[in-house]
Amino acid sequence: MDMATDMATVTMNDSRNVTAGIRAGRVVAAVSGCAMFCAFPVTAWAGDWELTDSVTAKTTAIDRNGANESSGLVFEVKPQIKLKGEGARSKADIDYQLTLATGTGDTDPETMSHRLRAQGEVEAIEDFFFLGANAGARLVGRDATSGPVDAINARSDGTQSYSVGLTPRFRHRLNKYADIVSDNEIDYVTYDRNGSEGNTDDSYSTRLHLGVRSGHAYGPLNWRADASHRTTEYEDSDSENTTYSVGAGYRFNVNWEVDGSVGYEENDVDTRRSDTDGVIWDVGATWTPNSRTSMSASYGQRYFGDTFSGRISHETRRTQFVVDLSRTVASRRAFELVNLGLFGLEDAQGNPIIGADGNQLSLNLFGIDETDEEFINTQLRGAMTMKGVRTTVTVTGTVSKREYEISPIEEDAYGLSVSARRQLSSNYTATVNGGFTHAEGSANSDSDTFDIGMSVSRRLTPRTSASVDVLYRERDASDADNSYDESRIGISLKSSFL
Repeated sequence: MDMATDMATVTMNDSRNVTAGIRAGRVVAAVSGCAMFCAFPVTAWAGDWELTDSVTAKTTAIDRNGANESSGLVFEVKPQIKLKGEGARSKADIDYQLTLATGTGDTDPETMSHRLRAQGEVEAIEDFFFLGANAGARLVGRDATSGPVDAINARSDGTQSYSVGLTPRFRHRLNKYADIVSDNEIDYVTYDRNGSEGNTDDSYSTRLHLGVRSGHAYGPLNWRADASHRTTEYEDSDSENTTYSVGAGYRFNVNWEVDGSVGYEENDVDTRRSDTDGVIWDVGATWTPNSRTSMSASYGQRYFGDTFSGRISHETRRTQFVVDLSRTVASRRAFELVNLGLFGLEDAQGNPIIGADGNQLSLNLFGIDETDEEFINTQLRGAMTMKGVRTTVTVTGTVSKREYEISPIEEDAYGLSVSARRQLSSNYTATVNGGFTHAEGSANSDSDTFDIGMSVSRRLTPRTSASVDVLYRERDASDADNSYDESRIGISLKSSFL
């Protein structure tokens, strides 16, 4: 009887893994194919293109106590490929990593997971039709208090999400006074609810746009007129937005520029508000005192109240600083799209800042409840990198507040992370990083998540390196069932072939 039960369990697990692999493989193939469509036609053209690859094999010993207890070894293989460049009439930036994992003991890693960031555009008809594409795949938390998610803990704390989009754009110059433009969007987002195969959340969105832009005859003055209609289809509901607006801007000199717009919007969305139609407007200014410093700010009104945004960036030879602030309406699907929510960090030389896990550091993106509801999102994000001869230090911070439009849910979160990377010698590199995240939501328990990690890597050959890393993570939640502490020790070997 026990043997029969074991065999049934193995069969169910195998079936789940195969089904997950087939579905994920199909989605990523479609997503990658869409992104590669933007890059393939130009590989035969003259241009500056860079193709890099790597394969990482890693073994991690895990000991987790508390929620979803587990201990054992997890074996991972991570092939990765990157393509970046620009041709005469095309450009692409693609970064894809596949993670295959299996475990011993009572570990339960995600068998197959994907991380993809891809953007590209082809000038299909010269000076008239431009076809862009973007695609994304990543592991995300199930709610605002999930904390960091990777292949090792995805089945207990997160889920896999995918997004793909097309951006057909048209340009037609009438004369020196005006141009006709049309910036359209089509996108698709899917993820597994509660991390379970077959229980997916799919949504589609289309945006149709037509506008007129000022020609070159007006010098420092520019003006515009736009009309757009967006439809979003969820499995259980739909939403629509129609906007008409006119705007103008003026550049006083190389340092100062002002801009503003006014219009009217009509919305058919699920909300507790009695009226979602009305006049919209915004005003803004940009100050660029030199090539290394830029500041911009805008303020306006929409049906939900105030909207605002601001950004400050400054760079010197050894430092880079950026901070942005915004308040706007958002949704979970919007955060899954590749253009949003991704704030990868680079040093002052444009090189990615690498964390102890070997991936590019990014500002913490707090998890969002698995809901189709829109919410008002107010967030402040900032990052600073300081680079010495052999040491790079990065500090990032995020503060976020979400107010949902239907249910009386509010989510507040803030986080801070610090990373230091030092070249010990020509062959050795060490990285230390730590982070703290506080999240609270009226629909979920509050939680504080703390983690600290360290890694040391050694270059064995020009194409091969080995590393050892340790990680300790602790989550203290108001609901004791969601608290845990986890320790990891990993050994990995990374090599490239191209």
